[in-house]
This record gives sequence, C-alpha cells and structure tokens, in this order.
Amino acid sequence: MKNTRITFITLFILIVASFAANDKLYEMDGTMVGPSNKTKGPKALAKTNHDIGKNNSILEQIYNNPDTIHISLKDSIHWLEMEKNTNYTICIDGANDGLWKGNDFSYKKELNCIHLNSGKYVKNGKIWYTTKLGSVYTFNILVGMKYIDLSKQDHLLGYSMVNISTNQYGQIHDRDPARFEKINKVLAVDVYKVTECEFIQVLWDSIPSQTNDKYPENYNFWIKKKKEMNKNDLCDIHDSAAIRVFLYNAFIYANNRSIRDGLQPVYTLKIDNNPDNFSTNKKNSDFYIKGYAFFKSNADWDMIFVKINKKANGYRLPYYDEWMALARGGNKKNYANIWGGIKDSNLAAQYAWFGNRNSDDPIFARSDEWKKESCGEWKQNSQPVGMLKPNAFGLYDMMGLVCENVILENKNLYDYERFTTCKGGFLTDSLENMNLSAHCDARNGAVKTFQGLRLVRQLK
Repeated sequence: MKNTRITFITLFILIVASFAANDKLYEMDGTMVGPSNKTKGPKALAKTNHDIGKNNSILEQIYNNPDTIHISLKDSIHWLEMEKNTNYTICIDGANDGLWKGNDFSYKKELNCIHLNSGKYVKNGKIWYTTKLGSVYTFNILVGMKYIDLSKQDHLLGYSMVNISTNQYGQIHDRDPARFEKINKVLAVDVYKVTECEFIQVLWDSIPSQTNDKYPENYNFWIKKKKEMNKNDLCDIHDSAAIRVFLYNAFIYANNRSIRDGLQPVYTLKIDNNPDNFSTNKKNSDFYIKGYAFFKSNADWDMIFVKINKKANGYRLPYYDEWMALARGGNKKNYANIWGGIKDSNLAAQYAWFGNRNSDDPIFARSDEWKKESCGEWKQNSQPVGMLKPNAFGLYDMMGLVCENVILENKNLYDYERFTTCKGGFLTDSLENMNLSAHCDARNGAVKTFQGLRLVRQLK
C-alpha cells in the first residue's frame, strides 16, 4: 500500500508538471490543484492563457496561433469577443503601414497585425486602426462578454399562463403567459455569472479590511474573501461565482464597473427613509428597495431610491424579458428548461449546478412546503463558472448555482408589488424546481443571503 501511494503521488506531480504554464487544473469545487495540495475526486482542466511562442517567426505566430483574428475592412465598426487573461493576434487583411491607437489594452504592432493582451477582468474596450488614406476603423472588444443581437428574431417569452404557488401569505398568481415578442435591442452580455474575484476587485476600496460583528454576515464574508486576495490580482476565468450579493450591492457593482471602463453609470442610488416619498417618487422605471447601505452596521438597513438612466451606456442588470430571451437562447419551443422538456437529471447536470443540499443548514429540517418559499436563504457554497455546457447563445450557468437579479420593466407579473426578481434557481434546488417560470423575490427587494448577478450593456 505504501509503495502504491508513493507511486500515485509521484505520478500526480508528473501530471501536474506536464501541463503547460498556461493550463490550470481544478477540483470540481473550483479549488486550484497543485503538487503541494492533496486532491480527491474528478478534476477539470481549464486553459486560461495562450502565450505566443518567443522562438516562432512572425508568420508562424500569425497563422499558427489559434487565437488569431483576421479582419477585412468592409465595415467601419467591428465587435470582437475575447476571453480575459489571453493573448490575441489581430490582423488586417490586405492592409499595411496603418496606425493603431488605443489605451484600453496593452498591445504590440508587427506588420499588419497587433499582438494584444485582453487583460485581467471582464470589460469593454476599444482600439482604432487608421489607414494611410485616413480612414478610421473602430474595434470594440468585449472581454468575457457576448455580442447578442436580440432584434434578429421574435423571442418566446414567459412560460405559463397563470402559475399558482402558495406560501404563508396565501396563493400567489404569476401571470406570465408564453408568447412571442420582439426585443429590438443589441446587448453585450456577461458570458459567466459575476465571480467573487471580479466583485471584490471592482469594489476593493469599498470593502473594509477587518470584519465587524455588527456587519451583516454577507459583508464579513466578503471581507474574509478580500483578505485572500491582493489588489489588482488577476481574476481567473473559472473563479467561483459571487453568490452572496445583496441587490443594493449589485447596483453599486454595476456602477463601479461602468466607471472603471469609462462608461456612464446607469443607476442613481439615494438613501431615503421618508415614507411620504415612497409613493410620489415611484414613476416611470424608478423604485425603492430595502437594503443595507454599504458596510454599515447590521441594524442600519435603509430604504434606497433607485433611479435608472436609460440613456446611460454603462452596465446594468438585465430586464425580465431580456433575461428570459437570453436564457432560452433563441429556442422557440416552450420547454421548462434550457436543456429541453425532458426531466433527466443527467442531462440537466450538463448545464446546471443543482440538487446539492447542505444537511448542516437549519432550514434543511423544516417542511418541504416552507422550503419552496425560502429562496435565497438555504445555506450553500459556490462553484466555478463556465465548467458546464453553455446555452445556444454561448452563456454559461443560466440556470442553477445561484439566481440572477433582474429588473421588472414597467410591468408587474405578480399579485403583489415587485420591482425586481431573481431568476435561474439555486444550487440547492431540486430538478423539479429548476424551470424558467421559477423566481425568487421579496417585497421591496428585501435582503436575501444568496443572490448573484450577470450584467448586460445595451449597445443599440
């Protein structure tokens, strides 16, 4: 037995050492594997960087590198999708001696190409190419985001005519009939749910350095996570999803990410605890939510007035119909799930994290009926993003793991007043409860422990 164990460890170290420097090995819970740590269970290999060989000639780099993008200058504006932490070669076919310009990415010019690094974070940026005749071409680069033109087809929205559920307040009627509608928008959409590293790096200066017993549990969770990182650290593609993001903090994250990328923030947030304003200020798409001001004490929750600037070009939460269209990925059949109408747990597990209930959770012992209405309160861990199959739009983890906050735009689908809801389900959900009609919400956006997000940016 001892010899077998030594042989296994030696073999494992050799396997890990054999991976290229740009490959990383993960436990399925997202823990990075290395020779120094003991590992159990299945592993997942993820490529996070594609370096250009220093000894290759420039022609070999251009035509043999799998991350080479060839562009014909037929259009003045181009949209390029990239992964973060990756080197790319962008070549202009039939052009020479033009001028490249841009401040959003580091790059090096060579012949009619540039070698560009996509950077450490999900972002939008630009570079420009000017020909010798003075024609200017704009290259919009989406790092960790997809360019999705929703206007190209009618989308199947909704799911059920009237979905009736029951909680401690009585019956709830969700009026969201299946129907086809046009959505005349072009969106840049996060390929993955926002991860822990991305959330912390964007909000680094807002997160205290020390925990405080008076903070809500979620805030101390983020402080502890911050202690494990350094400012401006590289964020891995397959980092764990951020699953403990209060709705108010989701708005702040969206605004700060917009500012970081030179975009105009979408949300204006103002603490307003005057009840006389609650009804008079609610007009158009503006609303109030209940939430904790950023890193105040546990007792200091406030009513927060949310004003949406629809003309702003920054990042925001998706609207309900947008999310439904994005989740279905253009599928026109009224399936309950993104993987089809079959209740097959093996098939579902290829697309979604679900069915993982923590027996240490106090809620676990309560009645099944109560648990159906306890969205966002079950104790759960996170999982790495992008490890399962994407939907037809190339978006990962649209169902399962943690719900994604969305805005209800000028509509109320429910019997009670709601301005936001959370779609997609949780790691703790059963297969039966994983469906497109399911939602998790609370009056006035009240605080839920487990919530996630995926941002969009409206391009047209």
